[in-house]
Amino acid sequence: MSVTILLSDGAAARLSDPVTWETALARWLLFAGLSVALGGLAGRGLARQYKGTIPVPLPAPWALRGSLLGAAASAWLALIAAGLVHLSRLSSTTAGAIAGIELVLFLIAAGLLRLRQPGLAVLALLGVVAAEGVRAHPETIIPVVGALITYCHLLPAAIWAGMLCYVLRAAMAWRYHPADMRGLIRLYATAAAWLFAVLVITGVISALVLVPLGSLLTTTYGRVLIVKAVLVAAAAGLAVAGRVWLRHRPPPGAGPALATKVECGTIAAVLAVTGLLTALTPPAAPVRPAAAIRQQALRR
Repeated sequence: MSVTILLSDGAAARLSDPVTWETALARWLLFAGLSVALGGLAGRGLARQYKGTIPVPLPAPWALRGSLLGAAASAWLALIAAGLVHLSRLSSTTAGAIAGIELVLFLIAAGLLRLRQPGLAVLALLGVVAAEGVRAHPETIIPVVGALITYCHLLPAAIWAGMLCYVLRAAMAWRYHPADMRGLIRLYATAAAWLFAVLVITGVISALVLVPLGSLLTTTYGRVLIVKAVLVAAAAGLAVAGRVWLRHRPPPGAGPALATKVECGTIAAVLAVTGLLTALTPPAAPVRPAAAIRQQALRR
């Protein structure tokens, strides 16, 4: 029995096809770029709220690099969609159009960051989140509501991942000032707890929308979703371990806890699995085709 995935509007391919993994890798890079850019800017904003002494200047966020990475990933996804259009003789694809929109938004964000306009760059990056909501699987199952679920899930996920990356860089810069370093990580941990709560709630809702309980163990999508849940739980456990570490007094130069560093790698793995999930076809059937809703709206 063959397993298929949905690569673009109606264009399905076997799980063993290279284009499947190419799409997953491109989406992983897109999510990574979005997280580094948007979460990095959020992390710097959070670090500036630290009430203690700033012993060493905060590092600049890698927002420009993240935006360029996201632009490259979006261009790659557009090329993949263009190839599928050629192979399947389709006139156009939603996936290709959204990849093009995301490419433009990432380039706008990069340009604004180059001009030292991070506030306006954030708006462009939020546009990427909005575009992903339109493209994501929940929107195909429950139009409009599905996009809202994706917004509320992807935004805290990107901020959590990118913020942790930035705070780790800042903590390494402050490693010879352990008291201030612990204070900065404690500030991040409080913000991350709220982000994680929203992430888990919206993740559960999204899973219930996309995967009937009977399909959780019998479909590829369901099994990959379980892997993602295990990785998220592992990241949560590492975050708790890092919180416990805050009670200790590391010597100057020790840097942040090993658990916090591993947490960052675990979140990167979560993004990788998420990239694969975006390529797989969820087992749930649409409540109402999105095309039918759009046609009804046009008639009005």
